[in-house]
Amino acid sequence: MKIDDLLLLAQVHKAGSLSEASRQLNLPKATLSRRLTALETSVGARLFVPGASRLTLTELGEQLAERAARHDDDIAETRHWLASREATPQGRLRVSVPAEFAMLVLADSFARFVRRYPRVELEVDTTPRRVDLFNEPYDVVVRMGPVDEPDLIARRYMLLERGLYASPVYLQARPAPQAPADLADHDFVVLTQAKGMYRKLLNGKQTAEVEMRGPLEANSIGLVLSLTRAGGGIASFPFGMVAGDVEAGTLVPVLPGWSYEPLPVTLLTASRRLMPAKTRAFIDHLFETVPEWAHVKGVLGPEALR
Repeated sequence: MKIDDLLLLAQVHKAGSLSEASRQLNLPKATLSRRLTALETSVGARLFVPGASRLTLTELGEQLAERAARHDDDIAETRHWLASREATPQGRLRVSVPAEFAMLVLADSFARFVRRYPRVELEVDTTPRRVDLFNEPYDVVVRMGPVDEPDLIARRYMLLERGLYASPVYLQARPAPQAPADLADHDFVVLTQAKGMYRKLLNGKQTAEVEMRGPLEANSIGLVLSLTRAGGGIASFPFGMVAGDVEAGTLVPVLPGWSYEPLPVTLLTASRRLMPAKTRAFIDHLFETVPEWAHVKGVLGPEALR
């Protein structure tokens, strides 16, 4: 006995005639009749009263049609539920993002997202390790730096201009550098993960090699920022992380014509097919709420890189 044929029985019973059921189902009357006959054969009993002037179900036929109708209603409700979930972002959304980038750049956007979509529960995970999108329950990963995961879908989110900054307190005690060579006489607040990296400063076609050395080192860019504000030395930051400090005067650009190669920020998902509404809404929201300084500094847009 085929479930689809039981559902056809329910539709015929509801329509009141084979002709009307054929029209509603957009199914040839002969095909409908043949499938109902096959259903009677599989059941081993008559479902329709033979010789009746109009379509009339036997007692067994009535019982089967009523049961099938309840099943059909459940399927329709399930389809409606699925369509509703697609149309309305909802459920738990788990995002992996570097801690300091979340605090200094994305916190406002995250808060606006949950106000905009109150049926989504946003869980932000700031674990420093690289999570596995295929084997761990994450929906979106925000990755800073080069992306070397070809099986994932990557969308370029930002290009962060990175320059050198110091506090007025530090620059009152030490003469401000006028050229990259002057940096050799200055102290740096060093991010542990960046030791030996980002040595080349760029100014148009000019380049300069700079080794960041100093008595202060930390493995948190948030702490590096606090130490720099306190006058601990010169440090390198993406402009977006210190835009507020520059505006407030707590940090000053050092050698403002010079910068490091821009740092890419990428959004990663496991697939672009069958993406839940909550995930698509979150990605769209991030691009819609990119900070103004990032628009100036080189956001490329939401298109996939691969």
